Amino acid sequence: MRKATIGEMRQRITFQEKVEVDDGHHGHNVTWKDVATVWASVEPISGREYFYAHQISTEVTHRVRVRYREGLTTEMRIKLGERILGIDSILDLGEQRKILEIFCKE
Repeated sequence: MRKATIGEMRQRITFQEKVEVDDGHHGHNVTWKDVATVWASVEPISGREYFYAHQISTEVTHRVRVRYREGLTTEMRIKLGERILGIDSILDLGEQRKILEIFCKE
């Protein structure tokens, strides 16, 4: 598995977390709050990689790599321009706390 270098992280993405706001009528509205904007490597998954990722989730469409960051969860999402990527799983590559590999679905 090839790791993305810092120089390959050329796309700006924003991590967002869900916020539920009381609507005043015994319900709530869901909005999304920006948590952090970072540099990333975003790649569509294809061919053999897609088959491998398919074992993780049937809807995985992208692999995102970012510098290690505490506090990211699968309850968050990624905003890439006008596109939204739901986070399916987050892996600490080599468990070295340097690079996170995030499998997403669009």
